[in-house]
Amino acid sequence: MNKAQYRKIEEWLNGINQYNATPQCGITRDVFTKEDLGARTYIKQQMKEIGLEVKEDCVGNIFGILQGTEQTLSPVWTGSHIDTVRHGGMFDGTAGVVAGLEALRIIKESGIQVKRNLSVNVYTCEEMGRFGACCIGSRALAGKYQLEDLKNFKEESGVSLYDTLIDLNYNLSEFPDVQKKSGDVYASLELHIEQNDILEKHHLPIGIVTGICAPTNLFVEVTGVQSHAGATSMVQRKDAYMAAAEIALLLEKETMQSTSDYITGTVGKISLVPNAVNVIPGKAIFSIDIRSISMRDKEELLDRLKNGIREIEKERKVAINITMQNHDKPVVCNEHLREILKKCCIEQGIPYMDIVSGAYHDSLLLGEFTKVAMLFVPCKDGISHSEKEWADCKDIARGADILAQALIELGNEI
Repeated sequence: MNKAQYRKIEEWLNGINQYNATPQCGITRDVFTKEDLGARTYIKQQMKEIGLEVKEDCVGNIFGILQGTEQTLSPVWTGSHIDTVRHGGMFDGTAGVVAGLEALRIIKESGIQVKRNLSVNVYTCEEMGRFGACCIGSRALAGKYQLEDLKNFKEESGVSLYDTLIDLNYNLSEFPDVQKKSGDVYASLELHIEQNDILEKHHLPIGIVTGICAPTNLFVEVTGVQSHAGATSMVQRKDAYMAAAEIALLLEKETMQSTSDYITGTVGKISLVPNAVNVIPGKAIFSIDIRSISMRDKEELLDRLKNGIREIEKERKVAINITMQNHDKPVVCNEHLREILKKCCIEQGIPYMDIVSGAYHDSLLLGEFTKVAMLFVPCKDGISHSEKEWADCKDIARGADILAQALIELGNEI
């Protein structure tokens, strides 16, 4: 790593993050907004400038390809995403894209030949943002969607993802070609900020991910009786919000009592009807996000939670409907890829540690059709999904060096 490397990474990060809907309060770059489209154009130009061939599929996944010498071999991928949560930070996802650009720039300028194509990718809409779905690009690659599903993903105005893609001149007749089968991609490596403070506390620059926790996302609709806040006695009420609050506390209790190695439960979004100061809510609609490194532990928690919800429904005399949006399987990172990353760290004199990813990433879905591994770099104070999110460009550059060496080795494997 040298000064020019981390300054190039800083330049790319700033170049991408100039496209921001909330410059006074963090980074907001929802998928297929003018900000996202501007960042996409910028990245594709940067890919071309370092000598990569640029391709894009019909759901917006971008591929910057460094050609290998044997085109019959399947490619090696790296990359991440550039969309953000609202009022988020400038490193989540984006650091992995610029580290991939830097790794391929290093390889290209070194003149080193590899047999397999190497590709730095930008995956569409990893965050649960504009269209109410996460990892849209990587889920499409994994074959998790039918074309009709894109019509059901809608922003608050009612505009669907399907219509948005059509309006942006994506050719959805090519949708069957998006899905990858086992063997289509040889391997995938993703660099990401840690989004926790474990590396920082251990004073280590690199984490090698052992496994990625997977999300289960539910939407719960509680229907009670809307009524007057003053005239309705406490015993008469069928309060949708109080039932929702009880479910949230049940979720917290069950996750905290779980013996799983890593499990979390979150209620992150809620809306009330009519949402007025002096009215007992007749309806509460909210999200539940459950993550775990163990599918079995996650399913056991779900069973306990659903049983408890039915008791709450009965006791509070409300109606509760649960819709499961996704129920993803955790991924164990490939041992061979992890050993390569460890060897690269050792040869470059960079200390590292094994680490679990509590957050999910596009690699979770890529693991459905290829072997995957991830590198983490430190994240200041463990803060992410916040305007306070921060990572040192020197750490990202160090990760790019490891990534470049690993991509060369994988690119020459047969």
